[in-house]
Amino acid sequence: MSDILAKTMFMAGMAATAAKSAASYYFRGPRCPKWPLSFQVRRDMMFSVIVGRSGWLPTEADIEHIDFEAIAKGREKWDLPTSELPPEMGAFQPASITCASIDIDVGLFVGAGPAESGLCALVEEDRLDGGRRALSCEITAPASMLLALKDAASVDRAFGWAPVCQDEKIVLFLHGGAYRFGSPASHRGLAGRLSGMSDLRCVSIDYRLAPSHPYPAQLHDAFIAFVYLMQQGFKPENIVLVGDSAGGNLALALLFLLRHTGIAHKVCGLLLISPWSDLVSYRSSMERNASYDYLTAPPLSSPLAPARMFYAPGRKYSQALLDEMSHPLVSPINGDFRDFPPTLIQAGDKEILADDIAQLHENLLRDNPEHSDRYIYECYTDMIHVFHQFKELPDARDAFASAAKFLGSL
Repeated sequence: MSDILAKTMFMAGMAATAAKSAASYYFRGPRCPKWPLSFQVRRDMMFSVIVGRSGWLPTEADIEHIDFEAIAKGREKWDLPTSELPPEMGAFQPASITCASIDIDVGLFVGAGPAESGLCALVEEDRLDGGRRALSCEITAPASMLLALKDAASVDRAFGWAPVCQDEKIVLFLHGGAYRFGSPASHRGLAGRLSGMSDLRCVSIDYRLAPSHPYPAQLHDAFIAFVYLMQQGFKPENIVLVGDSAGGNLALALLFLLRHTGIAHKVCGLLLISPWSDLVSYRSSMERNASYDYLTAPPLSSPLAPARMFYAPGRKYSQALLDEMSHPLVSPINGDFRDFPPTLIQAGDKEILADDIAQLHENLLRDNPEHSDRYIYECYTDMIHVFHQFKELPDARDAFASAAKFLGSL
């Protein structure tokens, strides 16, 4: 099928979905009381795309016949669209990190569970690469900072890696997309709004994606970015970790890895937006909210389940696999949260991960009974996964304002 025909059929399908969704809204009313028409239509279109891409779900018997290389190429064709950075929020510039320039002692990873061997191998690959691999990033400077700078040299510093002032706080942003989709470009609007509203610079990294680059490639890239910021003069306690969905998983796993290596036991804080913190358990919100959220939850018994595609594409289902995926460096919900930094979690009560996210917050409170005020969970009524992307929603605006206030208070 030609690309033109495929695109034509896709557009026709989207138009039909939008018409059906609008008709349902007018004749039956909104699916949730707080849903405007535009939101319900966009939700239904997103759900249609995700279900359409999922297609056939193979069983374990089919695993040897799955072409993961073709799946990776399909991802490149259907990746998340670029989002715009509102100019009133700030501006961004591309940047990069030469990975081989980060001298990492692989001995730090000893005892890091399922990540140990992979991280050691990835460090060695970067060394043998001769400095060719670069980790692409975007650095966003808030409008307030750019307005305060008086000359071109100072503006250049706003898009550089070194702190622009003593004890500058900076955001390390880790985008979502189930570890298979997304980039700094797709999340430019989300990261940019957080930067502009909090007056903090933001570094968003283009970490490697599965299935071409399975676990722990993403953790390795996040680790590189954090260490590089430290090398440029940032103190760990001045770095804020922010992530949505899979990026929330990565932010938590990164902090656990930093603690394990001893490089950093504390960071400035964590902002987690609809974090994917448990890759193994199947809680009741998966079914309860299936008709509301645009995400789907294929069972782990399928080789194309997002969690298996991320962690070990092509590996057969077993108890050993589940045990590995339950490790805190894969499913951070199972970690030790004692003395965790201040954390704000934002999510919607209509997302399929709602129960996982609530449990994550309970675990934070459980491990820090004397500092419960440091761990805030904002659950927004009628909202779905990463509802912040629907910026026309009052709840999205409220969530951004609350997140900015939290970041500014750190």
